[in-house]
Amino acid sequence: MKVKGGSGSGKRVEYGGGGGGRSHSAGAVAPAATFGRAMEETEVRLLLERLDAVASRLTIFPAERLLVEYRAVLMQLLRRAMEGFSLRRDLRWRKTTRMSFLTIERAEDALQELEEVFKREGDRSRAIALMEEIKGCLISLLF
Repeated sequence: MKVKGGSGSGKRVEYGGGGGGRSHSAGAVAPAATFGRAMEETEVRLLLERLDAVASRLTIFPAERLLVEYRAVLMQLLRRAMEGFSLRRDLRWRKTTRMSFLTIERAEDALQELEEVFKREGDRSRAIALMEEIKGCLISLLF
């Protein structure tokens, strides 16, 4: 198709494509990454809320079933933290890796001590302190 008259009368008019000056992939990656991160943060928050709920029930009525549930939720949260560390290690963020693994070990040690405290059916205040220490370790690992 030719345009009659005007300064560009000898040039062809192109149909479709390329208008607007933006590339086709502009912003395609950012929303997906943001959505994935938001979903992950929401899942972690829900797991932390579940951990709090189980911990409060454990302080009222220490039962083995509740302790097993507490341990399962804690392991899910620690697994998420470990997945984040392997991603960081792959990206060569080694600065805080050692400190993070020490925090994980501290949380696992506190969980073992918590199980022993509940088996002895002894000091409830120590059990509450251990659950708070575990929660603190998780928060420092995940956020």
